[in-house]
Amino acid sequence: MSGALRDFADDLRDFVQGYQGAYQRSVLRAPDVYDLFAQLFADERVDREARLIVNGVLAYFVAPGDAMPEDTLGPYGLLDDLFVAAHAFRRLRRELPDEVITAAWRAEGDVDEVLAVVHTESRAAVGKKGREALRLAGIG
Repeated sequence: MSGALRDFADDLRDFVQGYQGAYQRSVLRAPDVYDLFAQLFADERVDREARLIVNGVLAYFVAPGDAMPEDTLGPYGLLDDLFVAAHAFRRLRRELPDEVITAAWRAEGDVDEVLAVVHTESRAAVGKKGREALRLAGIG
């Protein structure tokens, strides 16, 4: 994985460490979800169409001007990033071979179970901002 992608995942870990608040389970998984997409980005088995989705998710994570900015909301502001990622994951799960997804998931727990919780919680948190987030990420 490139240094910039690795550094951002580490920054996310530092950012969410100790977070206690609404949708805590999902917010604390933000570094794992980001890492999943960073691993997919680096996997040569990911085709061009799927790569565009992966790139949209990664770009949305690092974009400063998203639907729920972290600079004003703190870690809670990651929920729109997580919504975009969970939405994209549902599509990629249908398109990518199981072994590609499995190889990209380096965190604890079952990837499908984790992303199902992230999807449910983040969708509840973002509400109407979800459409805006998907549009800004270029995957809606």
